[in-house]
This record gives sequence, C-alpha cells and structure tokens, in this order.
Amino acid sequence: MSEKKKAAILWIAFLDLYTALCMQQFNILIGACILLSFAFVEKKKEWAATLFIVLGTLTKLYGIVGLAFFPFVKRKGRYLAWLFAWFGLIGILPMLFGGGSYALEQYMNWFASLGTKNGENLFSLYQNVSLLGMVRKMTGIAGYSDLLLLVPGLILFALPFLRFSQYKAPLFRMSILASTLLFTVLFSTGSESSTYIVALLGVGIWFIHRPKGKPDRLDITLLVGTLFLSSLSPTDLFPAALRKNVVLPYALKALFPTLVWIRLSIELLCTHYLSTQADTSSSLAYDQN
Repeated sequence: MSEKKKAAILWIAFLDLYTALCMQQFNILIGACILLSFAFVEKKKEWAATLFIVLGTLTKLYGIVGLAFFPFVKRKGRYLAWLFAWFGLIGILPMLFGGGSYALEQYMNWFASLGTKNGENLFSLYQNVSLLGMVRKMTGIAGYSDLLLLVPGLILFALPFLRFSQYKAPLFRMSILASTLLFTVLFSTGSESSTYIVALLGVGIWFIHRPKGKPDRLDITLLVGTLFLSSLSPTDLFPAALRKNVVLPYALKALFPTLVWIRLSIELLCTHYLSTQADTSSSLAYDQN
C-alpha cells in the first residue's frame, strides 16, 4: 500500500482517532492489534500475527476477530502452534503475581461479567451503538434474540471466504480486512462511540481500495454520510439537539457503516478481484511466495 493511501485512510479515521485519544480509550490499540494481525499474516510472520491476536483477545476480546485471516495463512501448523503458545504464556503471566487460583477466579468473573454486560447494554444510550442496537432501539422490542441478526450477519460475513480462487488477489484480502473491522463493531452489543475508530479504519480501507480503481458517486455518498453521522455526531460541530434526540436514542452512528459493510459484502461475493487492474501486478508476488 502506498504512503498516500495510508495517509488517506488515516484522514478518514482522524476524527474518531482524536475522539478516542481524548477519552483515553483502549479501542485504538484494539484496532491496531487487528491491523497488525493481518499485516503479519501477509508478511508470513506467524509468531507476530498470533501475538497481536492474543493480546487483543485477552484485553478486550475484540482481538479474536484476527483469526478471520487464518485462511490466508500459508503455514497453518506453525500459526496454530504460535497461537496456543502465546495463549498459554500470556494467560499464565497473571498467575505469577496473584497466584493460580486468584487468576482463574478473575478469568471466570470476566466471562460472567461479559454476559451480564450484554443484557445491560440492550437499550443503553451510550452502549450497543451497533447494527444490533440500532434495530433494537428503533423497534423498541426487547423480547427477541440478537441471533436473529447475528446469524445472517455471520453468514454474509463468512460467505466470501468460500471464494478460494480470489485469495491470491491482494485487493480481495484487503476487502476482507475492511469487512472484519466493520463487522467487529456492527455486531457487538458492547460497541460505543469510541469503538468506531475500528469501524472507520474499515471504511477508510474500503474507500481507498475500490475494485474499479476509483470510488463512484454511491461510494462518495456513503463516505460523506459516515463522516457526518458517525464521526461528527459526538463532537461540538454536530447540532446538539439532533445528537441528543435522534442520533443517540436510535444508535444512528451505525447507519452508514452498516450500509458500507453491506455494499462491501456484496462486492466480496460478486467481484472478480483477480481481473481488476489494481491486482494485476501484486497478485503475482503472492503466487511466488
């Protein structure tokens, strides 16, 4: 990826990055862990890719989505060996300071709190800022299970991985990265405003890496809508009345990232990435490695 493209992605995610920094949020590092787990898979450094998956998972659980890049791993045995080794090593480290029984108790409490937090987040004003939360808050219905949306979402997310012939295309793999970053936020009841640094990185990667080379009018419309409703809405540049009475109560921060993810998912299912001009030269390097 060129330096200009990297800069463009950072500019797209800038407002969410700045907001998360001001709030001293850990979500920035979670986004970095996901990006690095992908980058090191591309570089065939299994030890590093799995290290960032484990670090992200054992701090805020979101890092587990780095396993989505496993199909792109060439040396899968080595990858799995490093994954289990890191989980064992880093998982045991707390026992050196607090003892085995205390560490195990804290892990159990952590998992229990995740289940409790899920129920508390359903209609929370500042939590569940996701596709799941947007639908629930718009309908006002508490009785249905999130699985009604989560299962179709998982299927739509997973289907592109069946296109094995496209794995050689760097643009396909970058699009999978963008889809993963968006999916992580849109289908989590724990998503909050500061979590959108992860989603906006996905939007940036999607917008910069278009199959046709340049974004069309719909792409630009989706990007502008995302920047306005998702990035600007938590700031003082956004009308306070609109934020308090419309955006927050209905989790509309998730609206345009959801539309971007749906468009991206359709592209991942329908686009022949190997024939795109952007992939003509770079796909050869993947074949030779």
